[in-house]
Amino acid sequence: MKSTKTNDGLVEYAVKQLGRPYWYGTFGNTASQSLLNYKIKQYPSHYFSSRIPAYRMQFGKRVHDCVGLVKGYLWSSSSDSEPVYEAFQDVSADGMKAVCIDGGNMASMPEQKGILVFQPGHMGIYIGSGYVIEAKSFSYGVVKTKLKNGGWTAWGRCPWIEYNSEEEYFGTYDGSSDSIVDALESIGSPSSFAFRKETAEANGINDYSGLANQNIEMLEKLKSGKLIKP
Repeated sequence: MKSTKTNDGLVEYAVKQLGRPYWYGTFGNTASQSLLNYKIKQYPSHYFSSRIPAYRMQFGKRVHDCVGLVKGYLWSSSSDSEPVYEAFQDVSADGMKAVCIDGGNMASMPEQKGILVFQPGHMGIYIGSGYVIEAKSFSYGVVKTKLKNGGWTAWGRCPWIEYNSEEEYFGTYDGSSDSIVDALESIGSPSSFAFRKETAEANGINDYSGLANQNIEMLEKLKSGKLIKP
């Protein structure tokens, strides 16, 4: 019996792929001459001659494309085991978006690890604290990027993954104050600088020093019910 695939497991798998190469049409395969020959025939517009020397230097490494990061997790028993192909889950990035069990535009995205983020023809995996892991392209490989800088247009939950959220959130603030201190106090929360710094770090706001833009970012999360408790 296959083990349950979870959002935490997906994030753990994606993190372990950081720095590994991007090969179009792959899903955790081990790069080799035979795989390269097959992909050249399958996708000649992606595997053109000028890249062949670089591909050969990557032999022996685990390789993915963007949606292949999810397939690699779904089809492998560990982050280094060979994947076992499952035709019914073999979808493109746009196809993955289409089969997501729920989702929406980025303004409605919840703070939950393992959520998939999309733009036309491309996707990534949200790992929490404002960061995404994506198999970005041949030139970049698998990289960690900031969610807000990625040009993402939609989010969704993969239908083949069980989502469990360990994060605990503050209550939603619906007042009119522009002060994060007042807003926290109004919902019965501590508001000291030390507490705000802890809260900022839990929400991916690094090097908190009480700057206006940092406080505004926390306040916006608090108003939408997305501010994670430290």
